[in-house]
Amino acid sequence: VDIVLEPLNDQMSKALIENMMKTEALPRNVMDKIIQRADGNPFFIEEVVRSFIDQGALIVKNGAFEVSAKIETMIIPQTINDVLMARIDRLEEKTRDLLKVASVIGRSFFHSILVEVAKTINEIDRRLAYLKEAQFIRELKKFKELEYLFKHALVQETAYASILHTKRKVLHLKVAESIEKVFNHRLHEFYGMLSYHCSNGEDLDKAEEYLIKAGEEALKVSASSEALHYYQDALRSEER
Repeated sequence: VDIVLEPLNDQMSKALIENMMKTEALPRNVMDKIIQRADGNPFFIEEVVRSFIDQGALIVKNGAFEVSAKIETMIIPQTINDVLMARIDRLEEKTRDLLKVASVIGRSFFHSILVEVAKTINEIDRRLAYLKEAQFIRELKKFKELEYLFKHALVQETAYASILHTKRKVLHLKVAESIEKVFNHRLHEFYGMLSYHCSNGEDLDKAEEYLIKAGEEALKVSASSEALHYYQDALRSEER
Protein backbone atom coordinates (compact mmCIF):
# COMPACT_ATOMS: atom_id res chain seq x y z
CA VAL A 1 0.00 0.00 0.00
CA ASP A 2 1.40 3.39 -1.01
CA ILE A 3 1.10 6.13 1.61
CA VAL A 4 0.94 9.58 0.04
CA LEU A 5 2.15 12.33 2.35
CA GLU A 6 0.63 15.70 1.57
CA PRO A 7 2.90 18.79 1.74
CA LEU A 8 2.60 20.86 4.91
CA ASN A 9 0.52 24.01 4.64
CA ASP A 10 2.03 27.33 5.75
CA GLN A 11 0.57 27.12 9.26
CA MET A 12 1.90 23.58 9.77
CA SER A 13 5.32 24.62 8.40
CA LYS A 14 5.42 27.54 10.85
CA ALA A 15 4.47 25.22 13.74
CA LEU A 16 7.19 22.73 12.74
CA ILE A 17 9.85 25.45 12.66
CA GLU A 18 8.80 26.81 16.07
CA ASN A 19 8.71 23.28 17.56
CA MET A 20 12.18 22.48 16.26
CA MET A 21 13.64 25.76 17.45
CA LYS A 22 11.69 25.87 20.72
CA THR A 23 11.41 29.60 20.19
CA GLU A 24 9.07 32.10 18.56
CA ALA A 25 11.82 34.70 18.26
CA LEU A 26 12.68 33.95 14.62
CA PRO A 27 12.36 37.15 12.54
CA ARG A 28 9.18 37.16 10.44
CA ASN A 29 11.04 37.70 7.16
CA VAL A 30 13.29 34.67 7.82
CA MET A 31 10.31 32.51 8.80
CA ASP A 32 8.43 33.52 5.63
CA LYS A 33 11.42 32.77 3.41
CA ILE A 34 11.92 29.28 4.89
CA ILE A 35 8.22 28.48 4.44
CA GLN A 36 8.25 29.78 0.85
CA ARG A 37 11.37 27.84 -0.15
CA ALA A 38 10.30 24.65 1.67
CA ASP A 39 7.05 24.43 -0.29
CA GLY A 40 5.66 22.12 2.39
CA ASN A 41 8.67 19.77 2.56
CA PRO A 42 9.41 19.02 6.27
CA PHE A 43 12.87 17.60 5.45
CA PHE A 44 13.85 20.92 3.82
CA ILE A 45 12.74 22.76 6.95
CA GLU A 46 14.67 20.38 9.22
CA GLU A 47 17.88 20.78 7.21
CA VAL A 48 17.59 24.59 7.06
CA VAL A 49 17.20 24.69 10.86
CA ARG A 50 20.26 22.42 11.23
CA SER A 51 22.23 24.70 8.89
CA PHE A 52 21.35 27.64 11.19
CA ILE A 53 22.71 25.64 14.13
CA ASP A 54 25.87 24.73 12.15
CA GLN A 55 26.55 28.42 11.50
CA GLY A 56 25.74 29.76 14.96
CA ALA A 57 22.57 31.60 13.92
CA LEU A 58 20.79 29.46 16.54
CA ILE A 59 22.51 28.90 19.89
CA VAL A 60 21.35 26.48 22.60
CA LYS A 61 20.67 28.11 25.97
CA ASN A 62 18.74 26.54 28.85
CA GLY A 63 17.36 23.75 26.66
CA ALA A 64 16.03 26.12 23.99
CA PHE A 65 17.47 27.96 21.00
CA GLU A 66 18.27 31.64 21.05
CA VAL A 67 18.49 33.57 17.81
CA SER A 68 21.85 35.31 17.30
CA ALA A 69 22.60 38.38 15.16
CA LYS A 70 23.83 36.03 12.42
CA ILE A 71 20.23 35.12 11.60
CA GLU A 72 19.81 38.22 9.42
CA THR A 73 22.73 37.22 7.17
CA MET A 74 21.61 33.60 6.63
CA ILE A 75 21.14 32.60 3.00
CA ILE A 76 18.38 30.04 2.49
CA PRO A 77 19.16 27.86 -0.56
CA GLN A 78 16.57 27.23 -3.25
CA THR A 79 16.40 23.41 -3.09
CA ILE A 80 16.92 20.60 -0.59
CA ASN A 81 20.00 19.45 -2.54
CA ASP A 82 21.47 22.95 -2.22
CA VAL A 83 20.79 22.94 1.53
CA LEU A 84 22.46 19.55 1.97
CA MET A 85 25.45 20.42 -0.23
CA ALA A 86 25.99 23.66 1.70
CA ARG A 87 25.92 21.73 5.01
CA ILE A 88 28.35 19.12 3.67
CA ASP A 89 30.68 21.83 2.30
CA ARG A 90 30.85 23.47 5.72
CA LEU A 91 32.19 20.31 7.36
CA GLU A 92 35.86 20.22 8.32
CA GLU A 93 37.80 18.81 5.33
CA LYS A 94 38.65 15.34 6.69
CA THR A 95 35.17 14.89 8.17
CA ARG A 96 33.70 15.83 4.79
CA ASP A 97 36.02 13.31 3.10
CA LEU A 98 34.88 10.62 5.56
CA LEU A 99 31.21 11.33 4.80
CA LYS A 100 31.93 11.02 1.08
CA VAL A 101 33.75 7.70 1.52
CA ALA A 102 30.78 6.44 3.55
CA SER A 103 28.40 7.53 0.76
CA VAL A 104 30.25 5.26 -1.69
CA ILE A 105 29.81 2.25 0.62
CA GLY A 106 26.05 2.80 0.62
CA ARG A 107 23.02 4.11 2.51
CA SER A 108 24.19 1.95 5.42
CA PHE A 109 27.81 1.10 6.11
CA PHE A 110 29.81 -1.06 8.52
CA HIS A 111 32.30 0.69 10.79
CA SER A 112 34.94 -1.97 10.01
CA ILE A 113 34.65 -1.38 6.24
CA LEU A 114 34.77 2.41 6.59
CA VAL A 115 37.91 2.21 8.75
CA GLU A 116 39.56 -0.06 6.17
CA VAL A 117 38.68 2.16 3.17
CA ALA A 118 39.42 5.49 4.91
CA LYS A 119 42.84 4.54 6.31
CA THR A 120 44.32 7.95 5.50
CA ILE A 121 41.75 9.78 7.66
CA ASN A 122 42.63 10.12 11.35
CA GLU A 123 40.28 10.18 14.37
CA ILE A 124 37.50 8.37 12.49
CA ASP A 125 35.43 7.67 15.62
CA ARG A 126 35.52 11.32 16.71
CA ARG A 127 34.44 12.38 13.22
CA LEU A 128 31.63 9.82 13.18
CA ALA A 129 30.44 11.11 16.57
CA TYR A 130 30.32 14.63 15.11
CA LEU A 131 28.38 13.45 12.03
CA LYS A 132 25.90 11.73 14.37
CA GLU A 133 25.51 14.86 16.47
CA ALA A 134 24.98 16.94 13.31
CA GLN A 135 22.24 14.47 12.25
CA PHE A 136 23.91 13.30 9.02
CA ILE A 137 24.04 9.67 10.18
CA ARG A 138 22.76 7.45 12.97
CA GLU A 139 24.20 4.37 14.63
CA LEU A 140 22.67 0.91 14.59
CA LYS A 141 23.70 -2.70 15.20
CA LYS A 142 23.52 -5.48 12.65
CA PHE A 143 25.06 -8.97 12.60
CA LYS A 144 26.90 -8.01 15.82
CA GLU A 145 28.79 -5.45 13.73
CA LEU A 146 28.71 -1.73 14.39
CA GLU A 147 26.83 -0.19 11.49
CA TYR A 148 25.74 3.34 10.57
CA LEU A 149 22.90 4.60 8.43
CA PHE A 150 22.59 7.88 6.55
CA LYS A 151 19.67 9.57 8.24
CA HIS A 152 18.09 10.33 4.86
CA ALA A 153 18.79 8.80 1.44
CA LEU A 154 19.18 12.31 -0.02
CA VAL A 155 22.15 13.00 2.28
CA GLN A 156 23.96 9.95 0.91
CA GLU A 157 23.00 10.77 -2.69
CA THR A 158 24.17 14.39 -2.39
CA ALA A 159 27.52 13.42 -0.85
CA TYR A 160 28.01 10.71 -3.49
CA ALA A 161 27.16 13.05 -6.39
CA SER A 162 29.82 15.52 -5.19
CA ILE A 163 32.67 13.01 -5.78
CA LEU A 164 34.52 13.12 -9.09
CA HIS A 165 33.71 10.11 -11.30
CA THR A 166 37.34 8.93 -11.43
CA LYS A 167 37.63 9.13 -7.63
CA ARG A 168 34.35 7.23 -7.26
CA LYS A 169 35.67 4.34 -9.35
CA VAL A 170 38.77 4.06 -7.16
CA LEU A 171 36.68 4.16 -3.98
CA HIS A 172 34.23 1.49 -5.19
CA LEU A 173 37.14 -0.88 -5.86
CA LYS A 174 38.62 -0.06 -2.44
CA VAL A 175 35.28 -0.89 -0.83
CA ALA A 176 35.17 -4.24 -2.67
CA GLU A 177 38.74 -5.06 -1.55
CA SER A 178 37.88 -4.11 2.03
CA ILE A 179 34.79 -6.34 2.08
CA GLU A 180 36.90 -9.23 0.73
CA LYS A 181 39.43 -8.66 3.52
CA VAL A 182 37.16 -7.90 6.50
CA PHE A 183 34.38 -10.42 5.75
CA ASN A 184 36.51 -13.13 4.16
CA HIS A 185 35.06 -15.74 6.57
CA ARG A 186 31.49 -15.13 5.35
CA LEU A 187 31.96 -13.61 1.92
CA HIS A 188 28.91 -15.42 0.51
CA GLU A 189 26.69 -12.92 2.36
CA PHE A 190 28.20 -10.06 0.36
CA TYR A 191 28.30 -11.35 -3.24
CA GLY A 192 25.56 -8.97 -4.41
CA MET A 193 27.23 -6.00 -2.75
CA LEU A 194 30.64 -6.98 -4.14
CA SER A 195 29.19 -7.21 -7.65
CA TYR A 196 27.72 -3.71 -7.26
CA HIS A 197 31.02 -2.17 -6.15
CA CYS A 198 33.11 -4.01 -8.78
CA SER A 199 30.66 -2.90 -11.48
CA ASN A 200 30.84 0.75 -10.38
CA GLY A 201 34.61 0.43 -10.15
CA GLU A 202 34.51 -0.82 -13.76
CA ASP A 203 36.09 -4.20 -12.97
CA LEU A 204 33.44 -5.94 -15.08
CA ASP A 205 34.99 -9.43 -15.02
CA LYS A 206 34.94 -9.49 -11.23
CA ALA A 207 31.47 -7.94 -11.17
CA GLU A 208 30.17 -10.74 -13.40
CA GLU A 209 31.90 -13.39 -11.27
CA TYR A 210 30.23 -12.07 -8.09
CA LEU A 211 26.86 -11.73 -9.84
CA ILE A 212 26.91 -15.42 -10.76
CA LYS A 213 27.96 -16.35 -7.22
CA ALA A 214 25.13 -14.19 -5.84
CA GLY A 215 22.71 -16.08 -8.11
CA GLU A 216 24.04 -19.41 -6.87
CA GLU A 217 23.63 -18.30 -3.24
CA ALA A 218 20.06 -17.17 -3.90
CA LEU A 219 19.24 -20.58 -5.42
CA LYS A 220 20.58 -22.33 -2.32
CA VAL A 221 17.95 -20.61 -0.19
CA SER A 222 15.22 -21.08 -2.82
CA ALA A 223 15.10 -17.37 -3.69
CA SER A 224 14.49 -18.20 -7.37
CA SER A 225 13.29 -14.74 -8.47
CA GLU A 226 16.32 -13.13 -6.81
CA ALA A 227 18.60 -15.70 -8.47
CA LEU A 228 17.02 -14.95 -11.86
CA HIS A 229 17.66 -11.23 -11.31
CA TYR A 230 21.36 -11.87 -10.63
CA TYR A 231 21.74 -14.17 -13.65
CA GLN A 232 20.03 -11.64 -15.94
CA ASP A 233 22.41 -8.96 -14.71
CA ALA A 234 25.33 -11.31 -15.36
CA LEU A 235 24.13 -11.90 -18.94
CA ARG A 236 23.83 -8.15 -19.54
CA SER A 237 27.35 -7.75 -18.14
CA GLU A 238 28.65 -10.30 -20.68
CA GLU A 239 26.99 -8.39 -23.53
CA ARG A 240 28.79 -5.14 -22.69
